[in-house]
Amino acid sequence: MTLGSYPVFPLRNPCFPGHKIPLRVFEDRYIQMLKDIADKPFFVISMISSGDEVGGNATPYRIGTLVEFDAIDRQGDFQLIRPKGRHRVYLDKLDRESKAYLTASCTAYVDEPAGEIAGRSTDAWVSSMASPDRLPELEGAILKMITVLGPEESRSIRDVMEGVRTDMDRENFSLFLCGCLHLPPIYLQRLLESRSLPYRMENALNLLSQRE
Repeated sequence: MTLGSYPVFPLRNPCFPGHKIPLRVFEDRYIQMLKDIADKPFFVISMISSGDEVGGNATPYRIGTLVEFDAIDRQGDFQLIRPKGRHRVYLDKLDRESKAYLTASCTAYVDEPAGEIAGRSTDAWVSSMASPDRLPELEGAILKMITVLGPEESRSIRDVMEGVRTDMDRENFSLFLCGCLHLPPIYLQRLLESRSLPYRMENALNLLSQRE
C-alpha cells in the first residue's frame, strides 16, 4: 500500500515502533524540513547504509520507520524533537532533487502472512513457523535485564512496556521489544527488516544469548 512521500532522516541507528529518539536538529536542510512538515509532523528515520550522518548525502537502508513528533524545543541554534516510531515503511524511490533534504515515496512494510512464509523452501523460515510463541520469552528476558537498574528507572521502563503492549498489535510490539536490545546497529536493522514474528523472536533471543 502506497503511503505517499515523506522526508527521510538518516541516522547511525535504526528506530523501532514505539520508541522515542531524541534528535538535536541543527543542519539548515533539516531545519527547513521541520518547517515544511509543521502541519503534518511525520518523517522517516532510516539507518545509514553508506555515507556520513552530518553533511554529505547519506544513503539509507530501504526499510525504515515512520515517526511522528508533537513539539519542538528551541535552544539557541538547535531544535530538539523526540519523534516516536509508528510503523515500518519501505523507501520505494529516493529523491535528492525536489528538496534540500532527502525524501522518498513510501509503501507499508509489514509481516508476511503465515501461509506464504510456511511455503518457503528454506529450513530457517519453515522451522521458525513450527516454533512456539516466543514473544513472552523475549519480553521476560528484557524485564530481567532491567532489574539491574535502580528501582525508579526499572519501574519507569516497566510502565512504558505495559503501555506499549496495550497500544500495539503483536507485530509492532515484537519490534518494540527488539529495539530494547543492546545490539550492534546492523543486527538491529536486520531485526527491523524481518517479516516473520516467530523468526524475529528466534533471532532476537539467539542474539541476546550470545551476548550474555
